[in-house]
Amino acid sequence: MEVNLCRQFTKALLILLALVIIIPIFFGFLGFFLPSFGYFPAIGRYDFDLSYFNSSFDLPGISKSFKLSVFTGLFSTILALFFSQVILLKLFQTNIYNYIRLIIAPLLALPHITMAVGLIFLFSPSGLIFRLISPWLTGFDRPPNLFIIPDEYGIFLILGLLLKETPFFLLLSMSALEQLPARKVFNVGRTLQHSSFSNWFLLIFPLIYKKIRLVIFIVIAFAASVIDMSLLLAPSTPSTLAIRIFQIFQTSEVNSIFIASNLALVQFCIIIALILLWIFLEKIIKQNFFYIFLIKILTRKKSLFVDSLFIIAMVLFLLSMMGVASSFLWSISENWHFPNFFPSSFSLNNILIFLYQHQSTVLTSVCISILVSFLSIILILIWVELTETINFKILYFEWVLFVPLFIPQISFLIGLQSFLVTLNFQSFLLALIVVELLYVLPYCFIILAPALREIKKEFIKVGSSLGKNRFERLVFIKIPLVSSSLLTSFGIGMIVSLSLYAPVYFIGAGRINTLTVEAVNLALSGSRQDLGLATVFQVIIPILILLIIAYLNKKLTKWRF
Repeated sequence: MEVNLCRQFTKALLILLALVIIIPIFFGFLGFFLPSFGYFPAIGRYDFDLSYFNSSFDLPGISKSFKLSVFTGLFSTILALFFSQVILLKLFQTNIYNYIRLIIAPLLALPHITMAVGLIFLFSPSGLIFRLISPWLTGFDRPPNLFIIPDEYGIFLILGLLLKETPFFLLLSMSALEQLPARKVFNVGRTLQHSSFSNWFLLIFPLIYKKIRLVIFIVIAFAASVIDMSLLLAPSTPSTLAIRIFQIFQTSEVNSIFIASNLALVQFCIIIALILLWIFLEKIIKQNFFYIFLIKILTRKKSLFVDSLFIIAMVLFLLSMMGVASSFLWSISENWHFPNFFPSSFSLNNILIFLYQHQSTVLTSVCISILVSFLSIILILIWVELTETINFKILYFEWVLFVPLFIPQISFLIGLQSFLVTLNFQSFLLALIVVELLYVLPYCFIILAPALREIKKEFIKVGSSLGKNRFERLVFIKIPLVSSSLLTSFGIGMIVSLSLYAPVYFIGAGRINTLTVEAVNLALSGSRQDLGLATVFQVIIPILILLIIAYLNKKLTKWRF
């Protein structure tokens, strides 16, 4: 009787935890779905109306906004995935391969907005690139009156996404390789007279792809609906669909919420269409005729082609480093006049002044990230422990955790904000923590949950034989065994939280400010020194988190298995 009662109680707790995730997702979807048809009780609109679809599609330049979102989202993902594999095939089975994680760790830690700011510092008319070639090559002794960044076709937005997503795909691919007999497959390909390029893309990449397929869909959804990078790098006349929704939502007209919600629904449909298009392309590539075509094309020696691609990938890596370096130079410069390549004078007082003026912003950013990441870890530990208690086998249900990553941020957040307005909810900090939890939890779950489930049962049996109850086994056996994964998950959760822009803007409603929001505001209208400082703090804090995690991993991990 007691066992059955305990089992029922455990199921109830599981349902409660699931509802914590499902309810915000459900209301977030309804919050933009219903107003898109004219239903919004908060302002007295109860009638369903299809006229807002006409209003949305009649907006000037809206078709170009659709095309920009599709173009930037699809091609940035394809290029990032492609170049990550080019880097791997060149460095695989070399000494450098073992150090790639250390090399790309700083890039992975940087928020997307940092890459965008770095590109502005590099390619603007007064940027580092023009300073490098002026006046000896260009003849410019002052910044030229050129419209370079953002460009009309979203090329710089694709470049920014490419710089950020390539290291991400690189790390995921390396993790997938560790689970595969990659060296054996690679050597078999050589015996079949394949070149390195064909060997990788015909034999090894399909195995990697199966492991990272879900993440590719998440990246497509993010790239096609990104807000913070689009504000700085996307064209403004017209901009991407996410920015058009953002701009319409900010207007004071009564109908703006309905048109913005309508476009949010359209954007959600575009994301679904892009994922379906990707799946359709998968079906084509899996066909025998396409595979034979690839074999005939790729079996020839293409060392020069591969070397050229690798050089392009290294140039992209160099651009990332130059962007960060340029931000650092601006942060400590007092006077940096064009066309000087370096500032004429340096001062650390800028950092102290910025920190003093924005100490609450920095403290808020760090505290929220710590709290959100801590709650994510606690929820994952409880969820995994409860599922093991009742031997829960339907693990496909856990994919609900990843749903917020597939819904465009602006669509989802407009929906949630609509319900918060309807409920007259005043606790902005609590709402922000819950919303950030939806975005941080999936990343923490990917790292921590598999580690907990892969613990050898022998350790648990030994604990049981010593009279340890379930809670004691969790605290004194499981957590020490997965302390490395737990710390890594906690650090990644903090980094993801620190980089979030849209949740803070929409849910914080101006009452809460973070470094990412401050960086966007300074990039749109602020001094280069302050923008550089905000960017540098966004670099320093994540890197410090990674260093602390690495140190704690070294000191606290007692057992490895």
